[in-house]
Amino acid sequence: MHRQKRPLRAMRKRARRAFCEVMAFRAGLAAALLLGMPLASEAAPAAEGETKPAQAKLEIAGAIQPGGLLFVKAPPGTSALKVNGQAVLPAPDGRFLVGLPRDSQGSILLQADRVAAPPVQAELVVPRRTYRIQRLPALGTTDTPAQDWLDRRAREVAQISAAKQAAAADQTAASGYGQMFSRPAAGRISGVYGSQRVFGGLERPPHWGLDIANATGTPIRAPAEGIVRLAGGPYLLEGNMIVLDHGAGLVTLYVHLDRLAVKSGDKVKQGEQLGTIGTTGRSTGPHLHWGLSLMRPPARGGGQFAEMRLDPALLLN
Repeated sequence: MHRQKRPLRAMRKRARRAFCEVMAFRAGLAAALLLGMPLASEAAPAAEGETKPAQAKLEIAGAIQPGGLLFVKAPPGTSALKVNGQAVLPAPDGRFLVGLPRDSQGSILLQADRVAAPPVQAELVVPRRTYRIQRLPALGTTDTPAQDWLDRRAREVAQISAAKQAAAADQTAASGYGQMFSRPAAGRISGVYGSQRVFGGLERPPHWGLDIANATGTPIRAPAEGIVRLAGGPYLLEGNMIVLDHGAGLVTLYVHLDRLAVKSGDKVKQGEQLGTIGTTGRSTGPHLHWGLSLMRPPARGGGQFAEMRLDPALLLN
């Protein structure tokens, strides 16, 4: 009798185990259907040597710091790229140019909205950047410029602004923005981006560029190909100057020139001479003031493009 009970117990154990496995499978099946999850049996086995598709992501190049310019490549199917919720226009090559203002710091969210696919996000942390701030006592003057000076200055500002707006309105005319920028002139760095003077508590505008000091007549060359949107002067503050359009809303400025070697409307190649270093306008000595601006579309549509002034030195790194 005892010999017959052992096979019976074994059969009962196997039956209970099979019952538990069936119930577990049913529970898993119900959970998968409820959550919309794919079943393991539905996944086709990967063929030998087959790799899984790469996960969609944003590819970012450039200096992630205040004054920096980023080149963002979005995944296929992207319909719009937003920076903290504000749309950015695509460049002619499909990338997006994103500028980081002088005083930006902290978290910035990039989001690529895609057609028939979930959006792709990337969070950037912009470190705080310190600038040289020179605090000086008040100069003790309350002189107000004469009205004719003010009238002339208003006309000059309008002319310079119109050149930048022309570059922003025709963002496909040039493609120099995609080149590796070169230094426009030889010489000593005498002024840097972002520095500022405070006279008796009154803040002056920051220094929006890179100053390169050298002898009058030193050649100035295009750091990348572009279209000359303005070659004129002398202006009251800038002296002789050039506004060069590199496409995609990216503009460089050349100020205090002694001589202009190009005229408005000219197309120039990288390395072609634009003019020579001088000390025209409001200047204390011969040097080139080299500026960089990214023209952005207005936040709410319509109106003029907004100008974001960036650090040209960061394009050289």
